[in-house]
Amino acid sequence: MAKRRLSERQKNRIQAAQLEVSDSAEHQHGIVVSHQGGRILVELESGNTIDCKIKSNLGNIVCGDRVAIETTATREHRVLAILARDNLLQRVDGFGQVRAVAANIGQLVVCLAVTPEPNLYLLDQYLLSAEQQHIEACILLNKIDLLNDTNDPFALASIYTPLGYRLLSTSVKTGQGMDEFTALLTDQVSVLSGVSGVGKSSLTKWLLPGTDIKIASISEANEEGRHTTRASRLYHLPAGGDLIDTPGVRGFNPFVDKDRPLAHGFREIVKFAENCRFHNCLHLNEPDCAVVEALAKGKIAESRYLNYVKMQEQAGTG
Repeated sequence: MAKRRLSERQKNRIQAAQLEVSDSAEHQHGIVVSHQGGRILVELESGNTIDCKIKSNLGNIVCGDRVAIETTATREHRVLAILARDNLLQRVDGFGQVRAVAANIGQLVVCLAVTPEPNLYLLDQYLLSAEQQHIEACILLNKIDLLNDTNDPFALASIYTPLGYRLLSTSVKTGQGMDEFTALLTDQVSVLSGVSGVGKSSLTKWLLPGTDIKIASISEANEEGRHTTRASRLYHLPAGGDLIDTPGVRGFNPFVDKDRPLAHGFREIVKFAENCRFHNCLHLNEPDCAVVEALAKGKIAESRYLNYVKMQEQAGTG
């Protein structure tokens, strides 16, 4: 049975009720460490982890959410409210529904690999989401041991380093870059995302050698990874910090905040857009567009601009 859609008035009423519940001293607070189906695991402030049911009409609850919990007369635990979020990483699924990925994130680590070869459009979609939610983003190229020539593979450094994105190269097999990767995650709440098969589970297992994490190989038939992570999970790292490992995806269609122009997800476009003739310029075919001029002069990478145009078209504005 399909979920009943709520009106804006109903959503506002539910949100107001949640705020009232969250301020009550009668309820325990905790953080969601896993969510699968209609039940979630919540780690309380005491450090204990409990299994919880979910009150109806709370909306999407994801790893990283801070929640308020009640204990019933039968000793069952139930999530009553989602506490205020710092940010929320979201995507749109194949049915056009908005799906939350993780909440209260310090940084998004976009995991790519030598094989399957990086998809820069997918990378830019992730970066768009991070920019829109004010989440710091880092690009990680895994399985670097499979490369014979490590001089800027896939042009990642030449395109993304000038934009201020940090780029790491790692290999679980040889240990290359793993100390730097560990240091990146220390004292942060990080999300590790990427397509299936890029080695997220192997990276997580390297960080948490005592944790049972399933690892699958690349499918020889289509060079795509199998989905080994079925549900998001928040792990506490030995060196400090938290890591949210998300299920592998075949694509990532970002949820775009309608209150912010899509161009705000591209750092270089924001920079040059200040000199456009029109304040609402879409940077497509408007006259005196400083972004198009910068593209012609090689100041904006062609792949980035074409990915921006593609996203505009998909959003129905191009």
